Amino acid sequence: MLEQFGGTTPGGVGAMFHGLAARPTPDGNVDWDLAQRVALEQAAEGDRAPSPEESARIEQALALAEHWLDTTGLPAASDAGRLVVASRQDWTRAALDALRPLVEPVAGASVRALSALAREQLGDLDVDDLSNLGLDLPEGIEPMLRGLFDSNVDLGEMLRPAAAMLTGLQVGQVVGALSRQVLGQYDLGVPTAPRGHAHQLPVNIEEAFGEWDLDPMDVAMVLIVHEAALRRLFHAVEWLEGHLHGLVGEFAAGTRVDRDRLDALSHELMTGVDPDDPDALRAAMEHAANFRLEPTDAQRRVLQRLQAVIALTTAWARSEGRNALGDRIPSRERIDEVLRRRRATRGDGEALLANLLGLDLRPTDESIAEAFVATVTEVLGSQGLHRALAHPENLPDTEELADPM
Repeated sequence: MLEQFGGTTPGGVGAMFHGLAARPTPDGNVDWDLAQRVALEQAAEGDRAPSPEESARIEQALALAEHWLDTTGLPAASDAGRLVVASRQDWTRAALDALRPLVEPVAGASVRALSALAREQLGDLDVDDLSNLGLDLPEGIEPMLRGLFDSNVDLGEMLRPAAAMLTGLQVGQVVGALSRQVLGQYDLGVPTAPRGHAHQLPVNIEEAFGEWDLDPMDVAMVLIVHEAALRRLFHAVEWLEGHLHGLVGEFAAGTRVDRDRLDALSHELMTGVDPDDPDALRAAMEHAANFRLEPTDAQRRVLQRLQAVIALTTAWARSEGRNALGDRIPSRERIDEVLRRRRATRGDGEALLANLLGLDLRPTDESIAEAFVATVTEVLGSQGLHRALAHPENLPDTEELADPM
C-alpha cells in the first residue's frame, strides 16, 4: 500500500490514508484480484505442466478407481466428472472459487468487527486527545491525523478497503501455500475445486513420493481411489457441502475482536516507529498483517463440529478406498505410510488457513473417526454409516465419535 500511495515518508503515509479513504468500497470483504495475484505468484515457483505420461496414468487410474468403487457401499456420483491433471496454477484458479464460500463469511465478520471497533473507539476522538493515550507520535504523523479528524472521515468505513486488501493478501498467501502442498482436490477434506471435477497435481505428487522408490501407477491408484471415494460422498449427500458452509457461517457470526490485544498491537505500532525508516515501517506493517482474531469458546465448539464432519467423511472414504483396493496394490501399505506421515505434519497452507483466518479444518486425532467408522461398520454394516449422513441431525458429535457404542 505504501508503494501504491507514495512511499514511506510521512507525506507518503498521509497519502496512503487519504488514498484509502477515497478508494471505492469493494463489493465483498476480500480483494479477490489481489488474492489471485498473490496466490498465482506463489504457485508459479517450481510449477510445471503435467507430462503426457502423467496425464495418461492418472486418467487410467480414475477409470479403474470408479470401477472398483462400484463394489463398495458408496453410491456412484451423478456424473463421471471431468478429470483435470493440473499444474499448481490450474488448481489455484479453481480453488479460489471453490474456497470462496468458506473464506468470505470469516473475512466479512473480521472486517465488520474491526471497522465497528474503529468507529466506536475513534468516532468521537479529537486529535488533541491523542496525547492522553500515552503514544509517542513520530514527527509528521500528527498533522496527517489532524487532517483526517478535521475531514470527518468515517474511520470504520475508511478501513474497509484496507481490510479487504489485507484479507486478500492473506487469502492469497493461504491458497498459494496450499497449491504447493495438496495432491488432489479433497486433501483438506472439503472440495477445493468444482465437485464435477477430479483434480490431481503431478508436480506435488512427484515431490511427495519421488524419493520412495514406488511404482508411479500404484501411487496414482491409491491417491485417486481416496479422492474418488470422497467425491462420491459429496455427490451422494446433497446437503453435506452446504452444511459445511453453514457451520463456517456460524463460526464467522461469532467473531469478536480482542480489544486488549488490538490496543497492545496499536501501541506497539505507534510507539517508536520512525516513518522515515522504511525498514522499521515495513516491519511494523508486517507485524500488523499477522494479527489474527482468536476464536471464542463458542467458535471453538463450532470448529469441533466442523472438524467432526470432515473427520467422519474422510475416514469413511479412506475405509471404502481400502476395501476397493483390497490386495490389488502390493505397495499400498508403504504408500499409506507416506500419506500418514504427511497428515501427521500440518502443511504450511493448512497452518496459514488456521492462523490467518481461524479455520482449522484438521481434526486433532484422525484415528478417532477411523475407529468410529470401523465400529459402526462392524455392528451395523455400511447402512449404519449411511444413516449417520441421512440428515445433519444424525451426525455424531465429538463425544459420540469417541464412543461409537
